[in-house]
Amino acid sequence: MAPFTLKWGIVATGGIAEQFIKDLIADPALRGVSDVAHLPVAVASRSVEKAQAFIDAQVPADLRSKVTPYGSYEELYKDPAVDVVYVASPSAFHYKNSLDALRAGKNVLCEKPFTVNAKQAKHLQHVAKESNLFLMEAVWTRFFPLVKTFTKLLHEDKVIGRVHRVFSDFSVWFDPKTRPTYYDPNTGGGALLDLGVYMNLWTLLTCYHHPDNKLSPPDVIKAVQFRSAVNRGVDESTSVITSWEKPQIVCIGTASMMIDTPPECVVRVQGTKGQIIIPIHGSRPEKILVRLDDGATREYNFPIPGQGLFWEADAVARDIRDGKKEEALYPLSESVFAMELMDEIRRQNELVFPANVEYCEDF
Repeated sequence: MAPFTLKWGIVATGGIAEQFIKDLIADPALRGVSDVAHLPVAVASRSVEKAQAFIDAQVPADLRSKVTPYGSYEELYKDPAVDVVYVASPSAFHYKNSLDALRAGKNVLCEKPFTVNAKQAKHLQHVAKESNLFLMEAVWTRFFPLVKTFTKLLHEDKVIGRVHRVFSDFSVWFDPKTRPTYYDPNTGGGALLDLGVYMNLWTLLTCYHHPDNKLSPPDVIKAVQFRSAVNRGVDESTSVITSWEKPQIVCIGTASMMIDTPPECVVRVQGTKGQIIIPIHGSRPEKILVRLDDGATREYNFPIPGQGLFWEADAVARDIRDGKKEEALYPLSESVFAMELMDEIRRQNELVFPANVEYCEDF
C-alpha cells in the first residue's frame, strides 16, 4: 500500500523552517517509516522573491516546480493544495498566524512556543475545535524515540526507583548583535519562551506525567528572572523551582541566554536507586545515561538520521490521515498548561510583553 502523503505549506523562512523542510523531504525509510510521507507544496514569506530564494536553497531541483512561492501568508492559506500549515514565524506572531490559518480552513502545526500566553493558546484550541481542524504545538523533542525510552525507564521500569529530584538546564549564549530577535520583546524574545520550553519539557515528562501525579499542576512554583541589559523588556535568564506533592518531587530548572549549558549534563533525574542523565543537547538529545547506586551503568544511544523534526511531522500526518484533531502524545491541553506555567513565571517577575504581542481576541 502506498504511504499517505501529507502536503505542507510553510509560513516564514527562518532557520527553523530551513531545518523543517529538509526533514520533510528526507526519505522516510531512513527512519524506518513506510506508512506516511511528506511533500512541501507552498512556502510563504514577506515577498515572493524571498520565498522563491528559500525554495531554491532548500528544495532539490527535481522538486522545486512542485512548491509554490507566495509573497504573503494569506495567499498560502488559500492554496487548496495545502493540507497543513507549519507556522515558523517568530514567537510573537504564532497566535495570529495560526489563527488566520485555522480560519482559512487549514490544519496547523505551530512551532514552539505555542503562543506568548495561555489565553492565546486557549483561543487557538477553541477555534480549532469549533472548526473541526487539527492543531498541535511543535515541541519536536516530545516525539523522539529517546523520549519514549526515557519515560518508560522512569515510570514503567522504575530503573532509578522512586524519583525525588530533577535538575533541568537549557541554556544557550545568544549574541545580541547576531541574534537580535531574542532580545526584542516585540518578537516575543527572551530566554523563557524560547529556551524555557525545553527546560520545562523534562520537568513535565518526569512530574506532570508521573503516574502518581495524574496530570496535576505543581503545588509550588517559585521563579526568578534576570532582565537583559540589552533590553529590559525580555528575560536573559530564568530559574524555576517547582514542587510536586503527589509524587514528592522537587524540580530545579534554568534557562539562560547568558551562558551555555555544560555538555555533560542537561538533565539529571535522581531517585532512590540512582540517576538518569541526558547529556547535551536538551532539544535534540541522542543519549541516555543510567547510573545506579550499586555501580551498574547503562547507556542508550539514539542516532538521529537528520535533524529530528520529521518525527513530529509523521505524527501529524498519521493524525490527519486518521481524522484526528489532536495528537494523543501531546494534546492541546498540555500546551495550554505549559503556557499557564510560563504565565505564572512571568507574573512573579512582572514581565509583560507589549500589548499588541499579548493581545488575544475575546471568545
